[in-house]
Parts: sequence; structure tokens; C-alpha cells
Amino acid sequence: MDDVIIISQAKKFCGQARFDRYLNDASQDPTTALSLCKWNHRFAGVLHEQIGYVEIAVRNAIDRQLRVMALNEHNDEQWTSEEHEPVLVSKLISKQIREARHLAMAALPGQPISHDDVLSKLMWGTWVKMIGLPEHSERTTLQRELWQLQIAQAFPNTQQDESGRQAVARNLAYLRGVRNKAAHFDNLYTAADQKRRIINASMYLLTAIDKNFARGWLDISRLRREANTKNALLDKTRQNQPALPAHVEIRPRAPHRKD
Repeated sequence: MDDVIIISQAKKFCGQARFDRYLNDASQDPTTALSLCKWNHRFAGVLHEQIGYVEIAVRNAIDRQLRVMALNEHNDEQWTSEEHEPVLVSKLISKQIREARHLAMAALPGQPISHDDVLSKLMWGTWVKMIGLPEHSERTTLQRELWQLQIAQAFPNTQQDESGRQAVARNLAYLRGVRNKAAHFDNLYTAADQKRRIINASMYLLTAIDKNFARGWLDISRLRREANTKNALLDKTRQNQPALPAHVEIRPRAPHRKD
């Protein structure tokens, strides 16, 4: 009876489709299924924290360069203000800046907002869009121009040419995808299995900005340890599976014949 109550409550709380995934992986054992569900939630928190360090570093590195750009174009480094947006920046992310201004004003009603107030409201997707896709095509014309003009200097420890832009773009887009899955507490099995890629992408971007950032920020051992917990739970489930009797033989099903 207890198992039935646990399962019904978990399905109601998590959603049937979401919890059924854990229940099936746990061979219908509700205790292990709940452990997997809670692991997923916990791992999402670890990913959000660790990738958050990368987002902060990327945001501030790009901001420093766009301040220089706005100063050169408009004699004022506040590139998020309507009067001082650099031309290329305006072409790429004027909508995102406008939305960030509205969010900043809503957070500080009746008060003047600063550049930093607006900057803090710009989302990860803004930096991804500014760097562009990891491809050389018409869809990346503006990003390539912006990269060569200013943004490449935000990542001085990577190639300053188009190959460098594409490498930064590829790692940014990948981490954004992982972060979005974690933010929605989607199933994170794949992220756990790709922990090395998450670490490599994070380290690449941090090192590209400043080699000193590779130390003291990311907790790689914690990320690895939490990722490996998923495999430990699944291995325990497999070990607890009853062995088939020696005389039982599993044969493939014959194909269904249509008359």
C-alpha cells in the first residue's frame, strides 16, 4: 500500500510522464525512482551554479569590450542606453536591450536605472545571439563583423579569427542548452553522461577570457561526483534485478503476419 501511495503522489507532484521515466528505469521500484527524481533535481542545481559562473564571466568580458565600442562611437560607454547603442549592437540585439530596460525599470519603479541594472537583466541568449552560430554563412554576417571589430578581444586567449568565433559560439550554445534543461528540471541523464563535455566547454570559455579563471571558480569534482550518482543508482537497480532461471530462454518475437 505504501508503494502505491508513494507512486500516486509522485506522479501527481512531478507529472506522470516525468515520473514514469524514473519508475521504468528503476524497474518499478518506487524508492529508487524517487532517488533518481531527487538526484535529477539536485544535479540541476549543480549545473545551474557551475554554468552560472561561465555566464557571469562571458557577460562581463563582452560588456567591457562593448563599453569601449560605445565610447569610440558615442563618447559614452553605456552601450545599453538608447542614445549610445553601437550600430552593430543595435542591429543584433536592440529588442533584447529594450526588454532588459523594461525589466530594470519594473524592478526599480520611479528610480533612475543604470547601465549595470540593464546589463543584469540581459539573458544568456543575448550573448549567444551576439556571438552567432558556429557557421560561416549569411546568417552570421553581422556577428562576424562585430567579432572582428571588438568582441574577439573579450576572448584574447583563443583564435582571433573566424575559427575562434565559431569555437566560442559552439561552446556557448552547448552550455546554454544544458542550462535551459537544468532550469526546467528536464531529464538530465544525457547531461550527466556528457559531464566531460560540460567541463571542457566551461573551461574553454573561462580560459579564453582569462587563464586565471580556470582556477578557483568551477567545482569540477562536485560536478563529476553528482553526475556519477545517476549511474550508481541505475547500477544498483540492475544488480537487484532477479536472475532468470537457467532453463528460461529469451527468443525474439516472430514478426506479425498480416492475412
